[in-house]
Amino acid sequence: MPIPSRPSLHKPFAVAAVAAVFVVAPALADEVVRQDVSRGDALEVTDGSGPARVIQSGTAKPYRADYVGVGLVFNTGKETTTRTQLKPANSVATTMLGVRGKETHVRFAGNWEGDASGGHPILVLTEGGRITIEPEAQIDLVMDLNFFTRQLWVHGDGTGTIELAEGFIADRTQNATVANAMGTIRLGGADLITHHSQSLPYNSRPDGRGGVYHNGHIVFEQKPGSTWHIQTNPQVYAAQIDFDVDGTINSQQPITHTGQRRVCLPVGNGGAFVSTGAFRTTSPDVAITKAGQAMLSLEGQQSYLPGSSLHIKQGLLRIHTDPGAGQRVAKEAGPFLHIEVYDGGRLHFAAATSHLKSIRLHHGAHMSVEDDVVVHLTDGLTVDAGATLAGESGVKGTIHRPQ
Repeated sequence: MPIPSRPSLHKPFAVAAVAAVFVVAPALADEVVRQDVSRGDALEVTDGSGPARVIQSGTAKPYRADYVGVGLVFNTGKETTTRTQLKPANSVATTMLGVRGKETHVRFAGNWEGDASGGHPILVLTEGGRITIEPEAQIDLVMDLNFFTRQLWVHGDGTGTIELAEGFIADRTQNATVANAMGTIRLGGADLITHHSQSLPYNSRPDGRGGVYHNGHIVFEQKPGSTWHIQTNPQVYAAQIDFDVDGTINSQQPITHTGQRRVCLPVGNGGAFVSTGAFRTTSPDVAITKAGQAMLSLEGQQSYLPGSSLHIKQGLLRIHTDPGAGQRVAKEAGPFLHIEVYDGGRLHFAAATSHLKSIRLHHGAHMSVEDDVVVHLTDGLTVDAGATLAGESGVKGTIHRPQ
């Protein structure tokens, strides 16, 4: 689709460890821009809505600092809507889009084809840059034939934000018949804002037995401190949530995780692909923070490695499944979770049996255990003065009440 305006300035960035930076400046906005990201090609848009089409070749690994500023980069200092089509040149090409500057807000209403089997779709958000994926946008990360999804690697300095608009539809696979969806977001130093379940990253994939399942991930990795903000509507996520580093879920609206382990056939020479679907930590000593007044309900599979902790700063955490039963997800997982509940936080156990390491209720915190529910704590429960506990008989482990 032709774009009525064109960038007014195109200039390269200084890129470390790249031999040359090659800039292609289109004469008209409907021309095709070709870039090779492996040699540092850069096109910076400081005005207008960007070119109609950008075709990128070359390879790049995610989270490399020397690739910040490479590819198509918006630095407009204002809100801009773009309908750019971003495409890989071949099956191994990496596609790269950047947004930089605290006043730069890109509303992406175009088409990003990131399903090259050997490529890495990379979104770089720095210096407060923000991107909103609009309802008319299509982010296609799902590969033809096998319906596996590529990852959207969100690389940032901790100041940027990716927002999925309420009307954006992540899964366009039509019950695993069309290879078109955004299946995964990996947060490596950026915040995520979502407004509706239909916008959450996953795709439908054949299970090899005549059925389909939800395959996808939201991953916290590389740079600790990213936050997922759940806004506008209650949301349900039926795929996997991984914390490889510390991260926060800010539930301004209720969020329910329902992901389950799925074993799907076939892969390769008669092998099986396992999608854990779990709410889990993937490294030891990771801290998850629950902020926001609305509920976080864990109704899917959970899995925690040693040193994992969950900190309830606000609102309710409701546990419907056993936090200690993660061995099917990772053999190193077990009853390692420690929970801290702070003033204004609430913890509710609804699973028939839960196994954890320990719980501490700070002043003003509340914990409740349903009838016929048992909570096993290897290191016990600490109830500070001013905290409340309902269903004490369901707690199996030492209860400490400091004076």
